Amino acid sequence: MKKLFTLLLFLSAPALAQQVYLPHEVENKAEPAGGLVALNQFISSNLQVPFSSSVKGVNGRVYLKGIVQPDGSISDIEVTRGIDTLCNAAAVNVLRMYRAWKPATLGGQKVRQTVFFPVAFKAEAKPTYDETRHAFVDYFNEAFVPIDSARAKYRRTLPVDERGFVAGNVAYEESKGKKWKKLGEAKFAKTPIRYKSRFVNPDADSIIAYRIAARDFNEASHATEVIFDAEGRMLSYVEYGVDAKASLIKDYDLNGMVRRQQLLTDSLITDVYWDPSGQIRAHREFPVNKMGVKEEPLLMNAWGPDGVQYAKGGEGYWQAVGETPNGKWLFEQGRVVNGIKDGKWIGKLADSTQFYEEVYDLGQFKTGVSWVNGTKREYDKPQVQPEFKGGMKEFYKFLASNIRYPPNAAKNGVTGRVMLSFVVCEDGSMCDYKVENRVGYGIDEEALRVVKLMDGKWQPGVLRGQKVRVKYNLPVNFQMETRTQVNIIRY
Repeated sequence: MKKLFTLLLFLSAPALAQQVYLPHEVENKAEPAGGLVALNQFISSNLQVPFSSSVKGVNGRVYLKGIVQPDGSISDIEVTRGIDTLCNAAAVNVLRMYRAWKPATLGGQKVRQTVFFPVAFKAEAKPTYDETRHAFVDYFNEAFVPIDSARAKYRRTLPVDERGFVAGNVAYEESKGKKWKKLGEAKFAKTPIRYKSRFVNPDADSIIAYRIAARDFNEASHATEVIFDAEGRMLSYVEYGVDAKASLIKDYDLNGMVRRQQLLTDSLITDVYWDPSGQIRAHREFPVNKMGVKEEPLLMNAWGPDGVQYAKGGEGYWQAVGETPNGKWLFEQGRVVNGIKDGKWIGKLADSTQFYEEVYDLGQFKTGVSWVNGTKREYDKPQVQPEFKGGMKEFYKFLASNIRYPPNAAKNGVTGRVMLSFVVCEDGSMCDYKVENRVGYGIDEEALRVVKLMDGKWQPGVLRGQKVRVKYNLPVNFQMETRTQVNIIRY
């Protein structure tokens, strides 16, 4: 009898693990690690509304049923009530990617449990999409603000493919009476590139990839840009407005999951990171100064891999993943107060090798030491931005003495601010020039021409005692004066 009882106990554990329970049959229900808000944010960032549905407009829900497994994954996902075939498939795909469930328990054991979850789809109809031309045809007034076609000054035609990505040259036209006169176009290109990301190949060389984009000869972007690997998997997504300014950046892993998302405005960059299971790990906010340069981040929220929140609203203990200048994983931890670092901070590589140790006093840096390739470096500033040789006075003097107001802009009384970006390399040279937002009438070209003359006139940026490549943003204001001179606003 004792042997039989032991055997029954031995058999009961697998039976519990294999049986599928309903929510009311367990002691602790299955739930998203980090809570429902974390799951909804994951879905919001990862859900890809089918293009054919989005142009028509969609507002509904796909109701799903699945089984949360003891390891936190979800399986056997079914649609119990849907919208259409494409939306249903997109809903199943996004829920399948999320593997950060806290499993149900019964009798102290993790068990399988059925869960029910609705995925919301909401997209306003896009009346400017011309189905016969497979293109968006948008109309604008003199200030390039969207307007109805009857009163429009300008027209833009943006061809797209079946996924909604740019598929041809972006053409611009100007209204001349009852006719449209061609102004110019941004050339479509499918460009082979080498791509490296800590979410795709952190410990390997760059991989073969390609980028689809429509850029003008100033490298200003006129449509959303996407990078794919050789097998067609999306690696990067950057959304641009009509002014060529980036507003949304997403970095993907090879499973199609968004691992990092950045929302960009003129004054703030909101940065969110997820781990491979879909568990949200870190939320940072980077103030952007008037020069367009990211400042030290405010460390707002951090979660552990189990969904436990260690820092909330800028208070608590920070445990999150970053990266070194050469793209390796960097695990950082330390105390945060009001979103800033306080006390001792430590950064380690994925193999637990110590990368840096720093001490702060309510955001004020005190001491720091780093170890790079076995070399120890002490530093009195954790980060030093690139600087024009001679300082800001010489910088503005150089701009003012070299920029000439474009005749076409002067003739039409055009003023405005063009934002340029470039990279200052480790040796102080410059590369990767790009117009981040356009003004037109020759102003963009003139600003870019003068910035390229600065090559070799910069001191490189430094991070933890090591010279690094730094992307620099430069706003240049063109204002008409009595003598048609350029007035560079100094920040």
